[in-house]
Amino acid sequence: MELRQLKYFEKACELKKFSEASRMLNISQSTLSQQIKQLEDELNVLLFDRIGKRIIPTEAGMAFLPFARNSILEAENGKQIIKDLNGITTGVLNIGVTYSLSHLFRCSITEFKKAYPGIKVITNFGTSKEQIKLLEDKHVDCVLSFEPEEIDDEYEKIKLFSSKLYFIVHESHPLANLSSISLKKLQDTDLILPAVGFATRMKTDEECCKYNIKPNIIMEINDVQTIIHLIRNGNWSTILTRAAIKDEPDLKAIPILSAETLTSQAYLFWPKESYRKKSATEFARFVQKTVRNG
Repeated sequence: MELRQLKYFEKACELKKFSEASRMLNISQSTLSQQIKQLEDELNVLLFDRIGKRIIPTEAGMAFLPFARNSILEAENGKQIIKDLNGITTGVLNIGVTYSLSHLFRCSITEFKKAYPGIKVITNFGTSKEQIKLLEDKHVDCVLSFEPEEIDDEYEKIKLFSSKLYFIVHESHPLANLSSISLKKLQDTDLILPAVGFATRMKTDEECCKYNIKPNIIMEINDVQTIIHLIRNGNWSTILTRAAIKDEPDLKAIPILSAETLTSQAYLFWPKESYRKKSATEFARFVQKTVRNG
């Protein structure tokens, strides 16, 4: 059993097509098929069901996948340890970021790259749930996110800040001059909200459900920047943290009246009991510095 076979197997599981997997791995399809067949022969079990051009991991394949991923991760960690012994000059840092924390990410990564220009940074934007899944699957080294619901204890986290949820409108919106707004009033206002899976959306849904309030959601979008652009036309509103509109002086953040303060907690998440790259540790330092400097 060779490391490259495990990498081929993992990619095939992910894409469920030998043709797509071979293209992503930059090898021929025949080479990929041959290596998978050799792995199956060694394990004496079928790892995939071949259905036309598609492949579906068998029960054995799904059972073997986490062990393959752990082996790949351990090998990568070993290489990273050796690189780190030579200082933080080269390498790759994979970061997951939720859209609402894009301002914090931009400020932090700009200063990080000034200090470590040789580090290649690969960034993935998505919802809180999507980012935690990437961390779980070892596709990112750390995640910058508001805390999603039902997260377990397998992740370490650095607390960054708490951010209240606000009713957000453009300065030209008819409600822009309100000093506050009640949850009940949200039933009469056209709202564009982040899609299900965003931590801020989950918090909003939870609070509205608690008081049997049905907000007038006319649109759901999985990109906060698109929501902000739409809000600027003056006709619609949204619910976001103040952090999400930090670079938007023409948007108004109006407090939402509720028995409990609507807040989301921002963290930097890490996989627990896994080797932490020095570059990731340094990135965390720059994030915390950015938060302290406001």
